[in-house]
Amino acid sequence: MPATIIDVARDCGYSKATVSRAFASPETVSERARERIYASAKKLNYAPNAIARAMVRRRTENIAFIIHEKQYPAILNPFYSPILEAVMQEGTRRGYSLFIAARQDMRLSNGDVYIKKQMDGVIFAGEADRRIIEEYRSQNIPVVLLNNHLELEGLPCVMADHFHGAVAATTHLYERGHRRIGLLAGRFSQQVTDARFNGYFSVLCQYGLPLERPFVVDLDPELDEAERVMTRLLQLPDHPTAFFCTNDTIAAGAVKAALRLGLRVPEDIAVVGFDDSSLSRVVEPELTTVRIDAERMGRLAANTLFDLIDGREAEELFMEVPTELVVRGTT
Repeated sequence: MPATIIDVARDCGYSKATVSRAFASPETVSERARERIYASAKKLNYAPNAIARAMVRRRTENIAFIIHEKQYPAILNPFYSPILEAVMQEGTRRGYSLFIAARQDMRLSNGDVYIKKQMDGVIFAGEADRRIIEEYRSQNIPVVLLNNHLELEGLPCVMADHFHGAVAATTHLYERGHRRIGLLAGRFSQQVTDARFNGYFSVLCQYGLPLERPFVVDLDPELDEAERVMTRLLQLPDHPTAFFCTNDTIAAGAVKAALRLGLRVPEDIAVVGFDDSSLSRVVEPELTTVRIDAERMGRLAANTLFDLIDGREAEELFMEVPTELVVRGTT
């Protein structure tokens, strides 16, 4: 039977309360008493419970992963689920538990920010509220921003190279012979949305292609919404022969719409997605898409957060993961 705090107290001659304080608040116990208590604990192979260890280290050994409600639950999100898995693995390796919440859960009914002091650090994923981040940091809770970028002093941000990914996707369609290229742009954080649009638009400008406003549509990145929008566009006269979709869910919906209208993909309509999520290999034909190393993003965010928790400064405040075009059957 493992030793208890009572066994330690009996062996060293101090009260149970003093032994407990020696582990929970060492500064409240004399050095002589601590030495005797720790010696007894070592002799009896006594280990304080997780709560006591956390109190000694001034840590909870918990971190949080907070995601925008539009992307929740993260575990079912094709893009964020591998990121979350990487964060969980890093946390487990270091003995940390991970709590997952939607951004809206951070606000009380009166609009104030709910500060979870049981957390040693927080990763905010996607769209983020500046005020919430500042509230956490004001409580000395380290924060890392993932797949977004805010100009806040000392805030580490982990991003993908969305601009050059969009450039690669649009250039690929041009090189396939398409001269009218539409855009189905998901509503993401402003930085991600702008970067992907700017990459697309820069290629149009480079090759003198028109920006056809009726075929540049902002939409929620949902399968049904993408299918509905694409169906409407393909029924318009003289529609583009190719579409760049700013995530794989939108691209899958676009392909579904084209096939249901009796069009051939890619012979009649070419489609490129973004993220290289699991969806890209589920649809038929499989999606040409821009790959983001989501697992690498998750590891970067987690390791940066643990550095901050350990009192080390982040080596970089802006970390950008490169992207890569993956050519499959839709182009």
